[in-house]
Amino acid sequence: MSEDNLLISEAESSLVPSSMNVHEMDVNPNQRLSSIVLNEFNFLPWSRAVSLALGGRSKLGFRNGSIEVPDDSSPNYESWLSKDQLVMLWLLNSMERKLAEIFSYLESSYQLWEAVKEIYGSQNNAARVFQLKKDISDL
Repeated sequence: MSEDNLLISEAESSLVPSSMNVHEMDVNPNQRLSSIVLNEFNFLPWSRAVSLALGGRSKLGFRNGSIEVPDDSSPNYESWLSKDQLVMLWLLNSMERKLAEIFSYLESSYQLWEAVKEIYGSQNNAARVFQLKKDISDL
C-alpha cells in the first residue's frame, strides 16, 4: 500500500473509487467538502466542517488569506490561481444552490469566505444581543 493511500481511513476508502488516489481527490472540483451544506442558518457548523476539510488538504491558507496572492507577473501566479479557484469551487459546492449563485462572482476564495462570514456569521449572535439589550434595559 502506498504512503498516499495510508492517509485515507478504511471508512473513506470505501467511498473512493479504487482507481482514484489521494491526489486526484484533492483536485476534484465537484467534491463537496463536508456533509453540512450551508444554508442561511447554519454558518457555524458549516464553517467548522469546511475549515477542517480545507486544513486536511493543506488549503486553509486560501480561505484565511495567509497564502498571499502572488503578483500577476510572478511565475507562481498561475499555480496559486488554479488552487484558489479549486478552493472556491469546493466552497460553492458546499452551499445551497441559491447561496452559491449569490457568491459565485467573487474573485478569490478569501473574498468568498469573508463575504459569507459577514452576511451569515453574525446571525448566531442573536441570543447574545438579546441578552445585552435585556441587561441594558435592566440598568
